[in-house]
Amino acid sequence: MITNADITIYNHYYDKETRLDKWHRTIIYGVHFYVDHKVSVGDNGLNSADIYKIRIPGDARCMNQYISEDDWIGRGCDILGCWTLQNDDLAVLGVCSVDIEKPADLKLMGKKYCKITSWSDNRFGGLPHWRIGGE
Repeated sequence: MITNADITIYNHYYDKETRLDKWHRTIIYGVHFYVDHKVSVGDNGLNSADIYKIRIPGDARCMNQYISEDDWIGRGCDILGCWTLQNDDLAVLGVCSVDIEKPADLKLMGKKYCKITSWSDNRFGGLPHWRIGGE
């Protein structure tokens, strides 16, 4: 797989003590990152949206270990050293070393990011990888 970028994944989890969503950051090196700029005609004129397509090779260098979404949810706040893929998480283009409190923090920093809307675990066959779709 041809890789062209590094990304930062922000996984959300619920903190029972504060009763707020919190964000856990993981940097992944050597992924394929692509943005498709879509334009359509609607009732109110032209509509545009960026469609993100990210592929993470199974052997990508990462600071944390991948666990399944079910394991992530089952751990609660005990998620140090782990990352996962789940809808509504965030994927940021590049290495982002900032811990965030809410997604709007990334927008204020001017970071290019997407909300994960779909993903699949394709770690089988000749080209093992995770595929992420986002907007």
